[in-house]
Amino acid sequence: MKDILVIDDDAMARDIYRALLEPMGYRVTPAADGVEGLRLFRGRRFDVVIVDIFMPGLSGLDALEIMDPEHSGIPVIAVSGGGTSTGTDPLVLASTLGASRTFPKDFDYEDFVRAVDELAGVAPAMA
Repeated sequence: MKDILVIDDDAMARDIYRALLEPMGYRVTPAADGVEGLRLFRGRRFDVVIVDIFMPGLSGLDALEIMDPEHSGIPVIAVSGGGTSTGTDPLVLASTLGASRTFPKDFDYEDFVRAVDELAGVAPAMA
């Protein structure tokens, strides 16, 4: 069973990720903020991390920078509901910080699950 860490301050979003991924055979560990997410990340080996970009306190971009996916070898999917204070697209910024994939929060569920499968090294189900 592959382990997925979901870092998102929105409880409904965490529930959606769980509802999408657990039936596909993934074990989903939720974190309600960046600090909790980093604590969990440091304490256990995950196959994929999903992180929301905009969270109070430690943002997803800050967490992404600390997780350092290029050196940790753990792929990260960055998700954003939009908004920016810098004028820079937060998903583009997440990519420059090492996110393997980026999605807007209104993502297509099939595309999202396909990306998780690919990053976790899971063969897609036969149609």
